[in-house]
Amino acid sequence: MLYELAVATLMSLYRMFAAYLLSLFIALFTGIAMARNRTVEAVLLPILDVLQSVPILGFFPIVLVLLVDKLGPGIGGELSAIILIVTSLVWNMIFGVYASVKSLDPSVDLMTNVYKLPFPLKLAAVYVPASQPSIISNSIISWAGGWFFLTSAEVISMGSQTYKLVGLGSFIFDATDRGDTRALTAGIAVLFLVIILTYILLWNPAVVRYTGLKILPGVESSYKAVDRAVASAWRGIVKAMLRLRVRIPGGRAFLTLFPLLPTSIWLSGARASSCSAYLANLTYYLYMFTENVWMTLIRVYTTLLVSLLISLPLSYLSVRSRRVGFIACTAGELLSSVPAVVWWPILLPIALTYPWFVMFFVYLQGALWYVYFNVMIFGLQYMKKDVVELAEIYGVKGSLYFKSIFLPALLPSILAGLLSASGGAWNASIAAEYIAVGGLNLDMGGVGSLIDKLAAEGDSMGVLQVAMYMSLLIVLLNKFVWSRLFKRLGSRYVVE
Repeated sequence: MLYELAVATLMSLYRMFAAYLLSLFIALFTGIAMARNRTVEAVLLPILDVLQSVPILGFFPIVLVLLVDKLGPGIGGELSAIILIVTSLVWNMIFGVYASVKSLDPSVDLMTNVYKLPFPLKLAAVYVPASQPSIISNSIISWAGGWFFLTSAEVISMGSQTYKLVGLGSFIFDATDRGDTRALTAGIAVLFLVIILTYILLWNPAVVRYTGLKILPGVESSYKAVDRAVASAWRGIVKAMLRLRVRIPGGRAFLTLFPLLPTSIWLSGARASSCSAYLANLTYYLYMFTENVWMTLIRVYTTLLVSLLISLPLSYLSVRSRRVGFIACTAGELLSSVPAVVWWPILLPIALTYPWFVMFFVYLQGALWYVYFNVMIFGLQYMKKDVVELAEIYGVKGSLYFKSIFLPALLPSILAGLLSASGGAWNASIAAEYIAVGGLNLDMGGVGSLIDKLAAEGDSMGVLQVAMYMSLLIVLLNKFVWSRLFKRLGSRYVVE
């Protein structure tokens, strides 16, 4: 068992880092293209808005057709797992790069054009340094998202087709299925240890360096070694790009069409009969969606309310007490990273009696920490030090400090965290509302449960269609609810 567990751990880590590197590549080129080209920005922003709302199961039919069926379960399965993890990592990173490059002074681009700097030099000297703090800060949240859906990526199932890859997620899944308590306990313990070590040795020291957030536990020496290795590799890549005179292939067209390639390839390989069946069933799937969506909608916004009520006082206490912040950040990094499906076997005694409690707990782990870490990582950077110092001088404490200084100063990051938490909760519904592992079979109803059941039946068209309806609903809520909330509260609460 120990050998099997060690191999599973190494394979999961390999997939996580491979997915991260691929996400970084996509984020850099997509974010830069969007920030520096209005046409690309106009085309990609709505596309990315939809894609980031698609739950991980919504990508299953695409990876099965494009990768597993074409390349076989070996190479195809590995590539599928990495791509599926990318869908949980990449969105925060893209928008982070986009915001950083977009905020650059226009004179910077003007100077690079005057001196005719080649693209590799622009990338190395301007765009990457400008994006680095944002990439690092967003990585700590994205990394948790990757772990959260690790099991879903390592156990790809659509009807009778099931592909299990060697990894920690599938190890825990199999142990639960067999009822092997010893293997399950060992798998969960190693999972917790690996998650905490990746944060302490890598992400936390990186975030501390770029944000100054001292309450994150970390080993600085380990990060410095990694940083030197990455810097050396990056210099080699830039030199190679300069020698080869690398440019963005196809310019605008490539970057505009890049996110559409998987869908277009899948559609081109689909049969005419499949397309006609797809069109014929539009109304049927819409009816199924509307019948189930209200349950998930109530649960998502209840989760957001509870997340807000927990994260605000927790953030406040973390700011006022370094010890509380240290404990909260460590607990948040661990809890937000545990694969969603794993919570059911961990909380099995409770799940058998109070399944709704475990369901909401899984929902919370997919949403709560987005709010907390947005406040702690992004919000605290923008608190005006002179205002904080004046509050200390005049003895402003307690509820007065919370409502007059803390809340208005951090409101933008709180709202951004709630928006991210909303997407996290919708995606968490896949694991929260339906579970079938070992002897445990629970169906809590809702859109997440509907997508799970369609996938279990092998109805790939149904999975795609319901996932798309869900994504469109999220986009509409973002545009007509969240954007208006941002504008109204943003103009009302300002700390000068």
